[in-house]
Amino acid sequence: MVALPLHVRRFRKRKYDQAHLLAGQLAKATGRTAPGGWLERSRETRRQVGLSEAERAGNVAGAFVASRAVKGQEVLLLDDVFTTGSTARAAAVALRDAGAVRVEVLTLARAFTLA
Repeated sequence: MVALPLHVRRFRKRKYDQAHLLAGQLAKATGRTAPGGWLERSRETRRQVGLSEAERAGNVAGAFVASRAVKGQEVLLLDDVFTTGSTARAAAVALRDAGAVRVEVLTLARAFTLA
């Protein structure tokens, strides 16, 4: 189980990472592991709020780097909120590029707008 990470600057400002906290508790409750360091946000990105789907995808493209430790692993990527999927997709690409054989995404909430 791998949490979708905040950038280190945002983590220092916030003092917590909700996805990391969720992953730790879920791993504990299910008997899984949630190793740290398997996925990092390698560059700071703008907040996604108010961006279009295309802008969101561009904002997070290439923003994640995965450890070689994921090679051959099946990974459950955990995030707090799923909106367009851009962030989860960019993170999953980094995990697959590092050799993860399977990446599934689990989120606590799904954001959407009523038209």
